[in-house]
Amino acid sequence: MRCSPFVFASLFVSLISSGSASAQQPQTLRYSVVFSDSSGVTHFRDEEVPWQARQSSDPRTSILVTPLLDAEKIGFVRLNVSYSSDWHPAPGKRFVMTLGGEAEIEVGDGQRRTFGPGSVVLVTDVTGRGHRTRVLSKEEVFLVWVPVP
Repeated sequence: MRCSPFVFASLFVSLISSGSASAQQPQTLRYSVVFSDSSGVTHFRDEEVPWQARQSSDPRTSILVTPLLDAEKIGFVRLNVSYSSDWHPAPGKRFVMTLGGEAEIEVGDGQRRTFGPGSVVLVTDVTGRGHRTRVLSKEEVFLVWVPVP
């Protein structure tokens, strides 16, 4: 049986959020999107997908999952503590989830965001100037990336 890479990502994020569903948990999974405008300048925008409660194998608890999104493959990336990249477009449209460490992404309009464990980013800036990335933590950054159509 084949399992979609996004199933893995959804379960990973739901496990990070909490062990069981409750009223205090967020209704949606928010993530950042890096995109290029018609002039090739990159920006951030926020998007979200809804959490849905599902019964777990233990009838006393439930888990939270998101709807499945189309994905192609899954890969892992390690960035060393001195990693810093100059302007570059994304190698393809993909979800990037941080498992460990902390990195900063700077987009063309000058905005910067920091991403640590549990962060989800969708990079779509495959054309134009792109974005810059640098490691902020004193440990390597460990990422999961999932190409999407």
